[in-house]
Amino acid sequence: MKKYIVGLGCSWTQGEGGYPEQVWKDHGGRVQVRGKSDYYLRKIEHENSWVNVLARDHFPEYESVNLGVRGVGNQAAVQQLHFCDKVDWNNSTGIIVLMLSGFERFDVFQQHPYSTDHTDDMYSKNEYRHYKWRTAWPIPGHNVGDAAFWDVYGRELWSEQFVASHQMMALLNLQAFAKAHGYKVVVANGFNQRHEGIKQYLRDNTGSLVDKFDWGTYIHDSTPYSAFVQKLVELDGLLPANEWQSFHQFYHKRDWPAKYLTNCEGAHPTLEGYKVIGKEIADFIKLRGYV
Repeated sequence: MKKYIVGLGCSWTQGEGGYPEQVWKDHGGRVQVRGKSDYYLRKIEHENSWVNVLARDHFPEYESVNLGVRGVGNQAAVQQLHFCDKVDWNNSTGIIVLMLSGFERFDVFQQHPYSTDHTDDMYSKNEYRHYKWRTAWPIPGHNVGDAAFWDVYGRELWSEQFVASHQMMALLNLQAFAKAHGYKVVVANGFNQRHEGIKQYLRDNTGSLVDKFDWGTYIHDSTPYSAFVQKLVELDGLLPANEWQSFHQFYHKRDWPAKYLTNCEGAHPTLEGYKVIGKEIADFIKLRGYV
């Protein structure tokens, strides 16, 4: 029976930032493709993502499947499972790892998600676009192409309860899918910042719904850091440990990526950063007795 490690999430899962030095040089020290095809980078991103690191460096008996999509929230990240044709779910086993994306992100389909260009996304029959999702942030007055969508979300829909309830639906749908197919689950936090902690935030805004999810699968109950970005900031040693939450503003001012985090919008793990994340998740998988 084939074994898979399946990665779910946003750009932190797809592998944005995980580039060798020559790619950084070719782009003048700042690699972030927006508004045009990034396909020429995607194979490199998958190769160096934490998803592939897990299989390549830690569990070679497993095959990696990267379902990460830049920019999406957690609802779309989990729904990617239904577009994965590479895995025969009923005749395989493995581990599904969700790297939590931003809680505030709200996903729907693009107007025309079904594609006929058949660009290889490396996980499906290529009937749907890789970037099939349209994601809003709750920012009224946003002044680019998605202005109306963002504006309505920010004014008419957004609340902490709205956000938290959507996150719980994503987690419970992931749990149900994994149980149905005999897969194990790991959940990690890429960069969400909640001073009261993720679980308490969700409990405060969704009540007992939180208890329907198995939090033994949440890696950060066993780590001294609350998000992977905190770990990478500490390893870089460029910011005081208690100022890790200001990572975005700090790293974005740099002309070249640091060792573990990039200098692009939002900051992403570098090639070395993804190795750290892979090692940390591998340790948790062993701690859980999954392998």
